[in-house]
Amino acid sequence: MKNLHALCFLILTLGVLGCRPDVQPADWEVDTLVPILKTRLDIRDLTDLDTSLQSASDGQLQIVFREPLASLKPGEIAPPFNEEFENTAKLQTIVLGTRVIRNRISLGTIAMQMGLQGALLVAANGTSQVIPPISNVGPSNFNIDATDFFQSMTLRDGWLVLRLENNFPIDLTNLQYNIQNVNAGSFILQNTITSLPSGAVHYDSIRLINNFLIEGNLVASLVNLDSPGSNGNSVLVDTSDAIDLRVTLDKLDPVSATAVFPAQNLFDETAEAFIYPPSALLTSVHVAEGDIFMDAASTINDSINLSYILPGAVNQNGDTLQFLRVIPAAPNGQVVNEYVEIPVVDYNLELNGMPGSPNIHNTFYTTFIGSIDSTGRQISLSLQDSVFVRTGIRNLIADRGYGFLGYDTIFSNEAIEIEALSDFFEGNIELDDVQLSIEVENYIGAPFGFKILELNSSTENQQRSLSWNQLGFEFSVPRAQEPSPGAKPTPGRFTLSLDKNTSNIQDLVEIFPTSVDYKMEAYMNSSVPNSDFSQFLNNNYGIEANLAATIPIQVGLDSISLSDTTTFNYMEVDKAMRMNGGDLILKAANNYPFDCRVDIILLNNGNEVLDTLKTSDWILAAPLDADQRSIGEKETTLKIPIRDQKLWALQNTAFMIFKTSFRTDPQNGLVKIYSDNYIDLQLIADFKLSTD
Repeated sequence: MKNLHALCFLILTLGVLGCRPDVQPADWEVDTLVPILKTRLDIRDLTDLDTSLQSASDGQLQIVFREPLASLKPGEIAPPFNEEFENTAKLQTIVLGTRVIRNRISLGTIAMQMGLQGALLVAANGTSQVIPPISNVGPSNFNIDATDFFQSMTLRDGWLVLRLENNFPIDLTNLQYNIQNVNAGSFILQNTITSLPSGAVHYDSIRLINNFLIEGNLVASLVNLDSPGSNGNSVLVDTSDAIDLRVTLDKLDPVSATAVFPAQNLFDETAEAFIYPPSALLTSVHVAEGDIFMDAASTINDSINLSYILPGAVNQNGDTLQFLRVIPAAPNGQVVNEYVEIPVVDYNLELNGMPGSPNIHNTFYTTFIGSIDSTGRQISLSLQDSVFVRTGIRNLIADRGYGFLGYDTIFSNEAIEIEALSDFFEGNIELDDVQLSIEVENYIGAPFGFKILELNSSTENQQRSLSWNQLGFEFSVPRAQEPSPGAKPTPGRFTLSLDKNTSNIQDLVEIFPTSVDYKMEAYMNSSVPNSDFSQFLNNNYGIEANLAATIPIQVGLDSISLSDTTTFNYMEVDKAMRMNGGDLILKAANNYPFDCRVDIILLNNGNEVLDTLKTSDWILAAPLDADQRSIGEKETTLKIPIRDQKLWALQNTAFMIFKTSFRTDPQNGLVKIYSDNYIDLQLIADFKLSTD
């Protein structure tokens, strides 16, 4: 028979080569086996993708999930601080300094009032002569001009000091003098000196009180001057010799003045301000935002430098919070206004009151200074002049506070969405040994009491409530620590653990809850005395409660499923598109302790489902040992028909989802899933291949 076949093939070949007829080639279909892909559906792969699925120390898989349960933020450290201070700052003092006016009365000037005798004296200038007695010389007036210093001033207090030095070559007797205001004509000083020897100095003074008016234009008068002459002795006659006159105005305390003023503080006032936290005794706060302002009205006839300072407020650069504003000079009888406002951001504000004040809290102070510079020009100032100033702080908000934080109760009553167990499993699950805990993190630098009053888990169709003998019990949560000012605190932690021995927590978990609602309370400084000033509060952080569950995958189930996704490119197995359909052969090596059924979901590049390839039979479970743990693997081969629509879907597939459903034998009870369980899947195309 073999030879016959060979002979026929040879004849057919020769005929074709020899005749070369012009005919269409034959359209052949042959069976072919084409491997498509291999994959391992391994729960450890899912562990890499989802941190909620973890391995215990013995390799048993467990679901561990942690959901934020509550965020209990404290109230504000203190209400936003708004305060206004209205001050009418009158000039408490006006400093004029010491004013000295000099003049001199020469011998030649005196001689001009002595007639013939005086003319002879002038003629003898530069010679030695015997000077005869002199009598009744005067009156003579001499200006004392202080207008370079002031025009006028009214004094509450002060002194005028007169110094007379006799530089004539003769003694003087019966010297009568006075000093008076030129314009007002009022006398300031009057006196008589019985004797002023040559070369001697005489002092006289008067206290100027009770709104005493003194002008810049003064006149000094020598009402009378006598002299015994040179007592028969020859003396050198020098008509430039003089009586030196010096008037000193000292310790001046003016009520008003038109004068050239030296640089000085016209007022310097300090005021305390208070913040009002509910029950805290704060030593300092950190100011996150706010504004300080100044609205000033001045009647002062000079530009005023107004400084507003919060000495206890310092930023990170060490700069004190302050601002300077220059108010222009007010024309006489008029008022000028000036307004300024600046933001206050990122300042630490001390709350210990004035320096050196003991046991002061919640108190800061401000300093308000008004000053003038020395301009060299005359201005008018009066103690009745004033600067009306409205200063204040607007919406000063503290985001951190230090000291004793007081007593506060924080309530929370909310419902939250949680990650459901059905994200991992589908079907009816009976759980065993569920461990659930509520982890409380305290980011506040004060201890808290913490209560759980109620806890419920819910789905769309049902709700279950926690039964636990410690509902309403107050637990103690330790305080946080602040690594550095403003840094996120290191929380104090406390964990409440619930299991099936102390509560019905498994009932709450087994319904695959999609939400949890709760009622909780926290009590700051519960039973703590108010003498602990090491506490702190950062408004950005509070009490955080998290719901954590550990669920070993030791389950009894009707139909649960796991899934994995792999990419697929049909052109890599059939570039010429010659496959005409047939069967996909699914070869499975199952190490799971349950029977499996695999559905292959076909998706295009847009993640749209094209079709689902279903197996009709179950992939058999791996053999189990006495502990219901799988040993080895079980091989199963299944066929999935591929025709028409399914072939088109396969040709357009970009992704395959292997959704593996499991079932267990109820007689086996609970079985355990371990991280080394797997199922190996291999797809082979048993298709017709076109040779056309």
